[in-house]
Amino acid sequence: MSTSLTSTTQAVRIPAITSAKLIAYREANLGFSGTVSQRYVDEAKVGSTIRWGLLNVRSASSKSEGNSGNDITFAVDTPTAVTLTINQHQYSAFEVEEFVEKLSIVDDEDVETKNAMYAVNLAIDDTLAALIDNADNAVGTLTIDLTDDDTRRGQQYLDDADAPGDGRFFAMAPATKNSMLAINRYASSDFNRGGGANIVKGEFGDIYGFRTWVSTNVEGTNAAGHDNGMYHRDFFALALRMAPRVRTFDDISNLSTQKAVSAIWGVTETRDDHGVFARGA
Repeated sequence: MSTSLTSTTQAVRIPAITSAKLIAYREANLGFSGTVSQRYVDEAKVGSTIRWGLLNVRSASSKSEGNSGNDITFAVDTPTAVTLTINQHQYSAFEVEEFVEKLSIVDDEDVETKNAMYAVNLAIDDTLAALIDNADNAVGTLTIDLTDDDTRRGQQYLDDADAPGDGRFFAMAPATKNSMLAINRYASSDFNRGGGANIVKGEFGDIYGFRTWVSTNVEGTNAAGHDNGMYHRDFFALALRMAPRVRTFDDISNLSTQKAVSAIWGVTETRDDHGVFARGA
C-alpha cells in the first residue's frame, strides 16, 4: 500500500488566505425617515418638547340686514396642541485595539463606523415605523393580501381628510409587494400613465397617486402579517435634536481607538387622519 501526501499531513504548507474584501451585511430600505415631515435644528435647539398649534377650520356666519340686533359675532379659535417629546437617545459604539488594527488586512475602524452609523439610523426609522398602526383609519386584515378595494379605500380616507395630493406614500413589506404583483393594474404597463412598466427595480412606481416603496423595516412578520402604511408626509414628524454624530477617542490606558455614533430625537403623529394602517400579508 502506498502512502500519499494529504491535506492533513501537509497542513503546515497550506495557508489560510483572508481576503481584504468582506461579505457585507444587507441594509433595509430606511424610507420612513426620508418621507416624514422633519423638524431639524431651528425648532429643536433646546427643551424636551416641541409644540405646534393645529388650526381649526372656521365656519362662515349669516348676516341679516339692518342694524338692530344684527351685530356680527367675532370667532375665537383655540388651536389644538400637537406635542412632540424628544425622548430618544441611542448609540452604537466599538473599540479597536492598536495591535489588532495594525495586523488586520481590513480597515476595521472604517467598517465598524459604517455599521454603527447604520444601526443608529435604523433605530430612528424604527420609531417612525411604529407609528403606522396608530393611524385613524385602517384597511385590510393581517396575514391576508391587500386588495385593490383596500388601496382605493385608503386613498378615499386621505381624500376625506383633505390631505394634499402631493407627498403621499405607500410603504409596504416584501410580502405585500408580492401580493400586489398579482394585481394586473399595478404590474402591467397598460395601466401606467407614464408609460413603461410600473415595477421599477423591485418597487412600484405609482399607485393611485401614492409613491410606493418596499422595505423589510415595515413592522410585522410573514407569519403574523405586516403593518403597511398609506400616508401623507404630514402624518408624522421627526425632530432630530442631534443627527447621528461620530465621536472618536484614543484610550491610552488600553492603546485602542474608541468610537461611538449617537443621536437624539423624537417622533409623533401630527395628523392622525393623514395615515392609513394597511394591514396585509
